[in-house]
Amino acid sequence: MANRTVTIQDVARYAGVSRTTVSDALNGTGRVSESTREAVTRAADELGYRPNTAAKSLRTSTTGTIGIHLPEAMTRIDYYLQIIFGALETAAIADVDVTLITSRRLGGNARPRVDGVIVIDPLSDDAIAQQLLDLDVPIVTLEQAPGQRPDGVVTADHEGALTELLEHLGERGARAPALLASPAVTDWGVRIQQRYREWCAGRGIPALITERPFGSAPASYAEALRDLFALRPDVDGVICGPAGSALVALDVLEDLDKQVGRDVLVAALVDSTSLVYTDPPITAIDLSPRAAGAACVEVLIDLVRGRRPRGGADVPLPIRVEYRASTAGDATSYR
Repeated sequence: MANRTVTIQDVARYAGVSRTTVSDALNGTGRVSESTREAVTRAADELGYRPNTAAKSLRTSTTGTIGIHLPEAMTRIDYYLQIIFGALETAAIADVDVTLITSRRLGGNARPRVDGVIVIDPLSDDAIAQQLLDLDVPIVTLEQAPGQRPDGVVTADHEGALTELLEHLGERGARAPALLASPAVTDWGVRIQQRYREWCAGRGIPALITERPFGSAPASYAEALRDLFALRPDVDGVICGPAGSALVALDVLEDLDKQVGRDVLVAALVDSTSLVYTDPPITAIDLSPRAAGAACVEVLIDLVRGRRPRGGADVPLPIRVEYRASTAGDATSYR
């Protein structure tokens, strides 16, 4: 541990307990046995752990700053910007300052001067996200963090929404729906691909998945879709995962002389205002990004002010499918 600051996560691993137990043991809170408290204290001493005193500011109801981490690749995606706007609005109402943390602002052993952190869609291959998840301040994530349990999680029923969308496509006649997927490096990406495969397996149809990284250029999505139709000309439905890829799908299908809503049904896993005004408008899942950002801030403030126990239950985020003409064939027949 000599080359970096020892974190509360390090103490938890060393003592064989959870982050919450370490926090309770060192702060004299919660239901922790004396033997566990002694084991945690001994682990902290042996590792040279020193609590972050700045993290106490919001717990004592004083004004502080919270951090929000957004991976660099996602800073150009409208969905994530809407999350940030929702978070900023809620933080302003609560009189809390916000600092944005990206890989350019945090590197090496740098430590953000914040009272708590929100990590949006933690990427399994994002070293900065992993560094933040190890901090000894309250941590809230939007969707689960790979391999770790933060203090609070705001999460939606993506499996339920995708199943509803797939059933809708089936009712509209799709027999070979394909998935243009985001990579399985986030909780959302993993769950979407897994549920799609399960749905296809349950109906005895092949799972047709093509994947592109977050923040890919439109040309990359176009190439993926063209390759998909060249490989499987019978594809009659396309579910677009990456933000903006559904717009590209419309152009590709027009070039292939396929009518959206009749020859191929098109839907998006991430809704946006632009999808309402396309021709035809595109069916999509409204992930409520502003509400998501607001919920993350509310949960984090409750944690740092002691109104919510660390390591508590998931906080549900309502999402819904918005049905439009791209999966109906005409503007009057979709529900």
